[in-house]
Amino acid sequence: MTVEQVDASVTETRTITLAGAQQGIAAVLRKADELGARVAVVVLDVGGHVLALARMDGAVAVATGVAQNKASTALVVRTPTNEFAEAIKQDTVLVSSLASQPGMALFSGGLPLFSGDTPIGAIGVSGGMGDDDLIAARAGAAAIV
Repeated sequence: MTVEQVDASVTETRTITLAGAQQGIAAVLRKADELGARVAVVVLDVGGHVLALARMDGAVAVATGVAQNKASTALVVRTPTNEFAEAIKQDTVLVSSLASQPGMALFSGGLPLFSGDTPIGAIGVSGGMGDDDLIAARAGAAAIV
């Protein structure tokens, strides 16, 4: 095989770094504290693997898994989970089908992360009330990208 043949079958992938994930988590925790929320936050790399996570003292244990599901959903659909849920809510069969899939979360708090138009990972936040998860996730995403 020539170098040109190898290059034609290989692509470069960009992904969030651990340092970036830690910056995002710190921003989420600060924002959640301001909001009086006790949350868990999970940051995934572009392959969907957990890069970093944190659960605040007082956050319910299940929040970590839900945060991971929110991040995973946002990464797969490349759309904030609240926007995706809103877009499909009229199709009850689709909603029911997706909701039954492991790792899917069809509610607010998951955001895909991009560098330009290139996906680099996702962040998910769970445990807050109302819009707390989305507000905290946005703070985390802003600190990363």
